[in-house]
Amino acid sequence: MADDARIDTGAAAYRGFLFSDVRGFTAFAERHGNAAAAAMVSRFLEIARTAIARHEGAEEKTEGDAIHAVFPSASGAVLCGLEIVDAAAELNAREPDRPLGLGVGVHAGEAVATADGYIGRAVNIAARLCSEARPGEVLVSSTVKGITQASIQVGFIPKGRRRLKGIQDPILVYAVTRDMSARAPRSVPRPVLLGAGGLAVAGLLAIVALALSGPLRSPGSSPPAEAPPSTKPVAIGPLLIGQYLSQAFEPPVTFDIADLDWTAHRDQASVLGLIRDAAPRGSVYFLRVDEVIENPCVEGGEGAQTAPGATDVLNELEELVGHLTVANRAVTQVGGYTAGRVDVTVSDGVLAACGGVAVGEAAIFGAGGEVWGASPGERFTVVSVGVGDEAVTIVLSTDWTQIPSVQELENLLDYGQRIIDSVEFQTAT
Repeated sequence: MADDARIDTGAAAYRGFLFSDVRGFTAFAERHGNAAAAAMVSRFLEIARTAIARHEGAEEKTEGDAIHAVFPSASGAVLCGLEIVDAAAELNAREPDRPLGLGVGVHAGEAVATADGYIGRAVNIAARLCSEARPGEVLVSSTVKGITQASIQVGFIPKGRRRLKGIQDPILVYAVTRDMSARAPRSVPRPVLLGAGGLAVAGLLAIVALALSGPLRSPGSSPPAEAPPSTKPVAIGPLLIGQYLSQAFEPPVTFDIADLDWTAHRDQASVLGLIRDAAPRGSVYFLRVDEVIENPCVEGGEGAQTAPGATDVLNELEELVGHLTVANRAVTQVGGYTAGRVDVTVSDGVLAACGGVAVGEAAIFGAGGEVWGASPGERFTVVSVGVGDEAVTIVLSTDWTQIPSVQELENLLDYGQRIIDSVEFQTAT
């Protein structure tokens, strides 16, 4: 009763809450044993505790490979999260044989202080964001972005709406980066901000004007030569209509953006990610797949040990009959290369046997040390193409935080297919 009274009379405090843990820890412990796992946790806790103290946080609890801390401000929690993943990256550079992949989740809000720590929805959301974070990633809610973006020098990369386990409404999620250019959409002169309807009208007027201008040309004149489209480098953030070239993904790829509302949120050697952040929501990922993961409950390490070829990716997906259904296999063309294409549906019960190890998504692909996952019931399309000696896997998926209608799914597939149809690979000659 004493504890109950303390909870009832305690005022709810507005705080920043941080959770961090080791990605792939269970699989690491299985492969390397308890002593190596304990050493990994020790290195992690040293990094986390140093960062928490530096940013005036208080350690609330440690449990296995996870730590929970509370901060007087959301800004302190965000900066602490960045310091944690940065310190892990520096350690990995010095000790590449023992990589430490840390994920961080941060949320802010009211919670009640009890004898056993803080209790409240804000704490739960921070924990769920941590479970969604990939190695080296700090995920925050839109609440945290709104509170901190004017007070600390960080950028926010949109990750779309996520349906977090145990949280009723989907949460708008951002990855925090030290790259300030990712902080806000690129500025566009006001006359260009037409919106989809305005663009359609403008396009119609342009066509009419062009048609009317035909008879006014002199009989022998030739139409002016059209300038080739100017290819722009991919920059993290919203993509205007035009042609783009990846800056880090290998092999370099060009693609056309023919519709507004696409955002680039990843451009790395093994992952190029494009998100459509308006209805119909979805994504197009270009992956250099290291493995097709056999066990959906773990974060990699149990699939193919060498990078599979284009055909191998599809064959290995077809073998995962326990938790995937692969259909409609066909041959297609991407960028002048022959490719294979399949439609994949994830079993509704794919995570039933995970025993709480996996939360939210089933592991499907490993790429660049990270895991691409999908939700139970999710449907997506995989196109795998061999480009010289490289295999590129393209995944076209809807945003599964909101169950799409059949029409929305078809519309998203149309939008994504326009990008895939425009792909060209830049290969050495």
